[in-house]
Amino acid sequence: MAARSHAPLIRLARFKVEELQKQMAEIERIRASIREQITRLEESVPEEQSVASESREGYLAYGSYARSVIQRKDKLRASMEEVDAQADDIRARMEQAFAELKKYELLEERRLMRLQDAARMAEQAEMDEIAGQRLRSAH
Repeated sequence: MAARSHAPLIRLARFKVEELQKQMAEIERIRASIREQITRLEESVPEEQSVASESREGYLAYGSYARSVIQRKDKLRASMEEVDAQADDIRARMEQAFAELKKYELLEERRLMRLQDAARMAEQAEMDEIAGQRLRSAH
């Protein structure tokens, strides 16, 4: 009895890996967006300081602006930590999915090798039988 093909399991495992890779790509896009937002905030501070120094009203308003920038950066950093935690989780799941895929691929490779070995043995047995028949008919 021949062992079943592992092809369906391999397809499922590949699908899982691909889905996790897509999730990781999305996480990387989110990370880049957060980094960009932080950079823009940091770049806006000197500009706002310059504007604030030009008038008394601007100087008084700058304090609340600076606090809002700090709060926004803190929120973005907290978001980045959450995204990093999600990335770590996806990375762990991806390692597990890759290991599962590799296991199924190795099982399928062994199954195919066993089938090839069985076919070679059957062919050799057939050749041996033919050689035996020729030997018997020669005597």
